[in-house]
Amino acid sequence: MDYQQVGGLFRATLVPHLQQAAEQQLQAHLEAEKFIPCLLQVVMGADLDMPVRQSGSIYLKNTIMKYWKAQEEDEKRFTVANSDKELMRENIVEAIIQAPDIIRSQLVLCLKHMLRSDFPNPWSSIVDKINVYLNRDEKECWLGALFVLYQLVKKYEFKKAEDRAIIDRPMQHFLPLLHTRCRSLVPDASFMSAVIQKQILKTFFSLVQFTFPLHLFSNANFISWVDLFLTILQREIPQEVNKMDEDSRSGSPWWKCKKWAMQCLCRIFERYGSHVVEKQYKKFAEFYSKTFAVPVMEALLRLMEQQRLGVWIAPRVLQQTFSYIGKAIGSAPSWKLLKPHIQVLIQEIIFPLMCHNDEDESLWTDDPYEYIRIKYDVYEEFVSPVSAAVIVVHQAAKKRKDVLKPLMGFCQAILTQSPGQIDPRKKDGVLHIIGTVADVLMEKSMYCNQIEGLLEVFVLPEFQSPYGFLRSRACWVAHYFSKVEFTNAELLARLLNATRVCLTQDKDIPVKVEAAIALQFLLEHQESGHDFIESHVTDVVRAILDVIRETENDDLTGSLEQIIRLFSIQVTPYATDLTRQLCQTCFQLLDVNNDTTDDDACKSMTAIGLLSSLQTLLVAVQNNPHIMEIIEQDCGNLCAVILQHGVLDVYEEAFVILSQLTLNSISPFMWQLFPLLYQCFCDDGFDYFVDMVPAVHNFITIDPPAFLSNPANMQTVYDMCTKILENENCGEDAQSHACKVLEVMVLQCKDTVSQLLPRIIKTVLERVTKTVKMKLCRSMCLQVVIAALYVNPIGVIEVLEKLTMPPTGEPVCSQFFSQWFKQADCVRGVHNRKIGILGLVSVLGRCAGPLPAYLAACAHEIVPAFLALFSGLEKAYQSR
Repeated sequence: MDYQQVGGLFRATLVPHLQQAAEQQLQAHLEAEKFIPCLLQVVMGADLDMPVRQSGSIYLKNTIMKYWKAQEEDEKRFTVANSDKELMRENIVEAIIQAPDIIRSQLVLCLKHMLRSDFPNPWSSIVDKINVYLNRDEKECWLGALFVLYQLVKKYEFKKAEDRAIIDRPMQHFLPLLHTRCRSLVPDASFMSAVIQKQILKTFFSLVQFTFPLHLFSNANFISWVDLFLTILQREIPQEVNKMDEDSRSGSPWWKCKKWAMQCLCRIFERYGSHVVEKQYKKFAEFYSKTFAVPVMEALLRLMEQQRLGVWIAPRVLQQTFSYIGKAIGSAPSWKLLKPHIQVLIQEIIFPLMCHNDEDESLWTDDPYEYIRIKYDVYEEFVSPVSAAVIVVHQAAKKRKDVLKPLMGFCQAILTQSPGQIDPRKKDGVLHIIGTVADVLMEKSMYCNQIEGLLEVFVLPEFQSPYGFLRSRACWVAHYFSKVEFTNAELLARLLNATRVCLTQDKDIPVKVEAAIALQFLLEHQESGHDFIESHVTDVVRAILDVIRETENDDLTGSLEQIIRLFSIQVTPYATDLTRQLCQTCFQLLDVNNDTTDDDACKSMTAIGLLSSLQTLLVAVQNNPHIMEIIEQDCGNLCAVILQHGVLDVYEEAFVILSQLTLNSISPFMWQLFPLLYQCFCDDGFDYFVDMVPAVHNFITIDPPAFLSNPANMQTVYDMCTKILENENCGEDAQSHACKVLEVMVLQCKDTVSQLLPRIIKTVLERVTKTVKMKLCRSMCLQVVIAALYVNPIGVIEVLEKLTMPPTGEPVCSQFFSQWFKQADCVRGVHNRKIGILGLVSVLGRCAGPLPAYLAACAHEIVPAFLALFSGLEKAYQSR
């Protein structure tokens, strides 16, 4: 097919009634020779409509990602032909250089996947091609080549130093060239110039992100790089960019250049240039401190002065600047320069950022759930200027004297203003600062005795503030002072009561969230305060559950679990209702009938927390058979849904709950879940076998008659364990657990298991003949045979006499007994030693006359084996 025909098929995929037929034709041509290069022609066809080229680029990307490399587990599956691969390798770089942005992004993903499998062999020539285009005069060639180089460097970004030689060699040539290109473009204010500079900075960052290649930099050329970063950081932004809205400004290449320059400086300083670095970077750190501590800090202080004067700075640049300053506080040369400016920095630049602002208020009012999501998003902490600024305040107060006193004076001056004068938002900012340095205040003798007064005078009243953000802040401050050693029991009671009221009665959902978390930490650290909450436990638990259901916030599940654990007696009468609510909320979060993936990770984390709370509740009522009988239906149904729908994220928690529900007794309803457990194992639960073992163990041991009433149950357990033992990739820990399950079944089922014994013994002994790294795994395999000898010595010896050792064909029997006796002193635990003794007695008890040949060969080892087992057993009892 020529590319016009293929282009016609992609055009047809954009027409609804022709789409299916066109897709089928494309699939039919997939394995044809030169079809993949033909796709690239479609993508680059200037005479084709852009939607057709876009569609082709996505199809090409998906095809390369799926079929470029042969799959070991499916060797018969189609793989792109070598001739087609060669054509793609010859043309992909030029395609990236020439393609428009919307197409280039897909081609870069193609390149990324190709490099992953083909560089350095058979594609080492790509380095030469990058070099050719970087040395051209056309800037378009530079940009395309830089995209390719970036993907090449990214491949080795997180490799250890010894594994990076293959990329370090070309970078030794490219680094001076990249510096020259970037430096020459700095005066050029054009869009293309800024994009190229950004790409060079990204490539540099990727090169030094995880490992710093010291051998690629002399002092002189590294100085030139840092000088370049500082030049870009301090460069004026074009006026037309300043006229854009803030989101567009942040996304513009000019501000992104500053962001990447700042990220390079931050990464180099924190990982290689600070006072705490790995041994190999000590000399470099000294060089960095002497050469750059002052000029970099001077540049950052100039940037901070712009922020103070109201000049707009992109949030990510601001965040990186605060991040650098926060780490530089511990560096003597940097601190010497920063010290005279620290109070201005905190009071005039950081403090306004720590106050509740218009954007916060708008979000609080219009979308409180989004407000909560952003506030508790762990990833937001890595990009938020406020989070980085908070670290500056904390580090300065903690590590440098003469910072805390004027800072607290600043806070006091605002808090002691008359009620009519004080700005509520500034009060929020002050409380934010005080909570940030709470741990420092509690350590300082000058302040620790004043904390209770501070909480009573300035924090408690805000629990009843007309401003929701101040009520939330009051809860937040209570959380951060939860470790205070209260001397005033009444104050603690008032603080706990105010937090509880915010949780159960406040109209603003962000306040409820903050109150729930504060209550968790107050109860954790203030044991004397438990009495004040005890009579309100039911209301508190219901309120937390309601908030979790509304917000799907996983931070709150810890609060719920804490309440259930601390007040298990008070919770027990309401266990049935609480279990039902927990299960219903989990169903809502898991939403197994909905295919949407929005916020799935957050919902899964919340569901995991709720299931953990459910586990805590089950522990609390474990010894109450009546309650367990009632709640097992809800818990069992929840576990069934999780296993049936393959909700892998919560498998571990579901298996724990199953083991709890079967710990003391197993109802007919719970027996219905046993086949489901096996089906889950076969479908997608193979990797979770170790987590399944406690529940499987219970099904075997808690009600043996019921287990044996269905012959399929023993076969099910055997099949699971056999699949684990025969799979080389599942690991010896899982195989040790499989052996333990088989041993338990052999001991528990005794006569009934006889028909399976030959297969069980054959399976575990075959595993012993293969490579075994862990002594435990070998010991557990032998333990299964020893348990079988105890149960049925005659039948087991008959099996052992028939088996031979591969590949020699030597009889297994004598080998087994010899190895068993030699390893008798390695047996651990009371149970294993007991079974060893009983098994040996059982075997010898069948020897009425002379010892059989398999025992005679190692007769001299029998008595030492007995002594080792008895001696070990005695020590094991003594250590209990």
